[in-house]
Amino acid sequence: MTYTPSNYIAQSCNVPISKLPDPLKKGHKLALKAFDNNASAYKENDIVRTSMDHYLRALNEFLVKEPIAQPLSNNSNAVITSNDAAASADPKPKKKTPTKAKTKVTKAKTPGKSTQKPVAKPVERIPEEIRLLRRYVAMHGKVKTRIALVRLLSSLQKAMMEKRIRKTSPYAKEIMQMQDQLIKAADRMGEAAEINITKANLAHYRKITSSQRIRDSIALLKRFVAIQGREGVQDKAKRLIAAMERMVKNGKLSKDDPYSARLNEAYKSLKRYIREKKKTPEIQSDELSGIYGLLGMAPTYATQTSPRRSKGLGSVMSSADLVRMDFDTIGLKGKFRELIGDPSVGFTAMVFGQPKSGKSTLMLEFSHHLAVHHGEVLYVAFEEGYGYTLKEKITRIGAVHARLNFSEALPKDVSTYDFIFIDSVSRAGMELDDLVKLKNLYPRTSFVFIFHATKDGKFKGGNELAHEVDVIIEVKPGLAQASGRFNSGGELKLKN
Repeated sequence: MTYTPSNYIAQSCNVPISKLPDPLKKGHKLALKAFDNNASAYKENDIVRTSMDHYLRALNEFLVKEPIAQPLSNNSNAVITSNDAAASADPKPKKKTPTKAKTKVTKAKTPGKSTQKPVAKPVERIPEEIRLLRRYVAMHGKVKTRIALVRLLSSLQKAMMEKRIRKTSPYAKEIMQMQDQLIKAADRMGEAAEINITKANLAHYRKITSSQRIRDSIALLKRFVAIQGREGVQDKAKRLIAAMERMVKNGKLSKDDPYSARLNEAYKSLKRYIREKKKTPEIQSDELSGIYGLLGMAPTYATQTSPRRSKGLGSVMSSADLVRMDFDTIGLKGKFRELIGDPSVGFTAMVFGQPKSGKSTLMLEFSHHLAVHHGEVLYVAFEEGYGYTLKEKITRIGAVHARLNFSEALPKDVSTYDFIFIDSVSRAGMELDDLVKLKNLYPRTSFVFIFHATKDGKFKGGNELAHEVDVIIEVKPGLAQASGRFNSGGELKLKN
């Protein structure tokens, strides 16, 4: 069959995802967003429409050839653009002259030429636009497969849909130009071609991509975070110490650097680790939290907790450090935001109610909403398993989405999921310590724990857990009421 914008969602279950190349797999995930809700994103956004048209064309072409498809690396008919490229790609060139499929970029207006080399501005994070432009510039003069171009297009489209690249970007014109040329090149080329960007545009893009660089102190702190708390990293620690000392000696780092204090603490931690032969590099929890907050990251290890959850003198943090920290929310909208507010990434929720109150149905709706709008979801159906009642609820609610997954038991590794529902805790035989340990192992994953309650509101383990979670939701016949850190007194009327 032929997939179109109008039938994609209805027929998406027939897409042979496991057989698709990686770029088409990514395109499939984007298509589920673009064509959802009566294809509103596809209809309202020209960029989305162009990219999705290209994806559908590539998908339909692939499915026609799929029964006899071979890996590109084994295909002797790869199309390139010059004898030099052919010689580098194959030591024994074929007699047949390859078809040329150059990409020609329309000349863009560029600022006046300057012989002075621009000085790169040190930043905490390279903007997404510059990162993508760098990938595009790196393709210049090289033989690239059509799949490689589609992969870059997918990354670009995903950044746009997630609003990491906006219309107000100072490089919006260059991004749009890059996208247009990639699409045209992918349409014209065979399975491979040499990518050529015009001289004027290449110089303009390189000026942009060289205009910013990661601040040296930030780069060193990222290296420190990568080994902090790990065993057997003595060699890496010594190399990092040497890099820090070398930058100070060469004048690249000084006390005037805004992050010198953090870097100094990391340096002292590494020196102690080597000198005292400690098991792992260690640093005080408040300093580590400050570094993670500075880098916009979450602690990787269960031994490190967020400032909000930490208790005791070891978790003291200055008001200035706390204000600088970035606590991301998931951007929840609609009726569930009215119920619980906009929770932070890695939130925990406790849901309870008497049997037949509708809590499982409500949580299935919530899990579907999260899958459609926010990420990968795992619903662990300890209570019902793969039975008729679960299927009936899913069908009735319409809780079907590529990112909504179900299981009868909790997998050993759940790091790939953004949200996990456990229904129910009592049937799973889990105690409070089990739930806390699970949360500590996966600090960036949100957990929703579902409990059965008796008529007097009591439930095993729930009273203790209520003090540990961010959100508490009580489900009664026809009504759900929530309280917690993100919203106080939220209510949601339920259908009977």
